Amino acid sequence: MTIKGRDVFELHTTYGFPPDLTRQMAQEQGLEVEMGEYNELMRIHEEKSRGKASTVQVALNVTGGLPTTDDRPKWLGPTCDSKVLGWIADNQFHTQGTLPAQSEIGLILDRTCFYAEQGGQVGDKGTVRTPTGLFEVSQTTTVGNATVHLGQVTEGRIEVGQQAQLAVSSEREFTRKNHTATHLLHWALHRVLGEHVEQRGSKVKPDEFTFDFSHTGPMTDAEKAEVERLVNERIYQDLPVQWRELAIAEAKKLPGVRAFFGDKYGDTVRIVEIGDGFSREFCGGTHLDHTGQAGLFKIVGEGAVGKGLRRLTCVTAREAIAAVQKEDAILAELTARFHCQAEELPARIESMQEEIKRLQQQLKKGAATDLQSAADKLLANATAAGGAKVIVGEMPAGPEEQMRQQVDRLRQKAASAVIVIAWPVDSEVQLMTAVTEDLVKRGLHAGKLIGQVAQVLGGKGGGKPTMAQAGGKDPSKLGEALQLARELANQMLAK
Repeated sequence: MTIKGRDVFELHTTYGFPPDLTRQMAQEQGLEVEMGEYNELMRIHEEKSRGKASTVQVALNVTGGLPTTDDRPKWLGPTCDSKVLGWIADNQFHTQGTLPAQSEIGLILDRTCFYAEQGGQVGDKGTVRTPTGLFEVSQTTTVGNATVHLGQVTEGRIEVGQQAQLAVSSEREFTRKNHTATHLLHWALHRVLGEHVEQRGSKVKPDEFTFDFSHTGPMTDAEKAEVERLVNERIYQDLPVQWRELAIAEAKKLPGVRAFFGDKYGDTVRIVEIGDGFSREFCGGTHLDHTGQAGLFKIVGEGAVGKGLRRLTCVTAREAIAAVQKEDAILAELTARFHCQAEELPARIESMQEEIKRLQQQLKKGAATDLQSAADKLLANATAAGGAKVIVGEMPAGPEEQMRQQVDRLRQKAASAVIVIAWPVDSEVQLMTAVTEDLVKRGLHAGKLIGQVAQVLGGKGGGKPTMAQAGGKDPSKLGEALQLARELANQMLAK
């Protein structure tokens, strides 16, 4: 029985279930997984996510099967010799004739050094050259046991049966650096966070890699720094990276071997070991010959991707240097602005934060004084109706809490009053209305009053009988709204 690639794709993109785990669990139950369809769907999905059309559209649902590709040369180097067996176009495998030029197809060879996307590592790009033509590979995937080189003939012509020289893009060298770094990272996370950490997926590309793992919460800065230190320490030691293939039963007995997301080959698995075996994992990916080739390792991102699931985004080599240089540039700009040494920045920033707090408190006091003066002026100009004061007017801009304090203050000073104030907030208007308790007993209601006033300003609002608030979108009608507030207050008090 075979699990369809579309189902694996849905588990991954909809529910976040890693395809490597799907394949591992399936194989443990004696099931096959169609990864070719999954790889094609994921490639299209990723390209759509980047907001551009797919660069290769090849129907790969071939009937009748495809020949098995010997892909072991992918572990030995970026070049190899091969033979053209045919091509895929429109769900058909063609085994005779000349490949169509300038048309996107899937090239099938008898052997290849190209890595087909799987195990979290992206597929290779590169070229396939024959005596008469050139085929440019833009992506590599699998269909069954065949490796499919997606791309097109860009020079001359290529015929079935021709001998070919394969050359993988130099970008794979950076993918190798990142893949070996994932193994070092996995080891370091166990050292720093604990043995509960389990790898839950990865995406290894030339420019960066992501590593998903089980953990209860965010990593601290100290934990990330220690992980970086441990990984870089192993890189600087320039340790050998070796691999071997063993029967799966024998491989599982190796001390410390990790097999959460290894690529499997029937009853035989490939083991990648670093140094004395402190890192030992099932893995079918391409790796460095020794750790020093990674150059430098740096964590550039950390976050949650699900409950109990974290993701680290990391870089090595040239991208790690670029990340460090970017941080250095930011640091240099800050030290220039603050006229201090880098080590003095924390104290300088803390001092400025304290100064900002002090100034904010002064501004609040000044604003409160201004608001109090404005409120007192409104009280002095208040009119009388029904034995109470009608306090209506505009206030200068200020924090809502301070406006509320001034309204409470006016209620206390006036003893019996209807209060309606307005103040600007950006390009809109805020309203606040208050009615003293004695007037509430007479039937006045602050919420009903403010609702009618706010309509004039193109807004709405409401609240309790004693206090209500609203917003308006048309400041040009503020005078009209406040006049309505006075009229309504007088009408209510006259009853």
